[in-house]
Amino acid sequence: MSSASAVRASSQSLRTFAKQWHLVDARGQRVGRLAEQVGKLLQGKNKPIYHPAAECGDHVVIVNTKHVQLSGRKWEQKTYRKHTGFPGGFREIHADKLHEKDGKALVQRAINGMLPKNKLRKTWMRQLHLFEEDDHPYEQNISNVVQPPQSMRIEQPAFFVVQPVTDSTKPPEGFRKMTPEEADAARARAKALATGQD
Repeated sequence: MSSASAVRASSQSLRTFAKQWHLVDARGQRVGRLAEQVGKLLQGKNKPIYHPAAECGDHVVIVNTKHVQLSGRKWEQKTYRKHTGFPGGFREIHADKLHEKDGKALVQRAINGMLPKNKLRKTWMRQLHLFEEDDHPYEQNISNVVQPPQSMRIEQPAFFVVQPVTDSTKPPEGFRKMTPEEADAARARAKALATGQD
């Protein structure tokens, strides 16, 4: 093996086994899709050495968590529940109130829910670094800027768009409505044609 190929192999091995730092901008992103993408990075599913029982994931820094989005009416309808363990200790809070109280809580809960429920989850969550705005102290560590997930919404073709009814739907000039006798005769002719009694 030549020295150049050995250097390339060792460099590739270093990139594979070393823990990388990924930067994700959450501004305008849907929480669920973002959590799915980040969960794979925390587990190391983007690496060829991935194993579900091994801790081979990377660090992920997420900025602008204060500016995430939820689809539909989830801001008012989605609730987060917990119980203190004491009688009458049931607590629930809507997504908009929780986001107003803590700008990182929605993203943190979504990613925590995306990860497998095993002993590695606490380790993966320690490798997650959330910030409400653009500023973060890990600028020197960042080795990769992750593109946010793209919207899955497909634009409908123009012929699927329902046009409003206008005056152009009026019958053409010279159109005459059939009399009841003419309508009966037309139905009889159509029935005769259908049964082959022409």
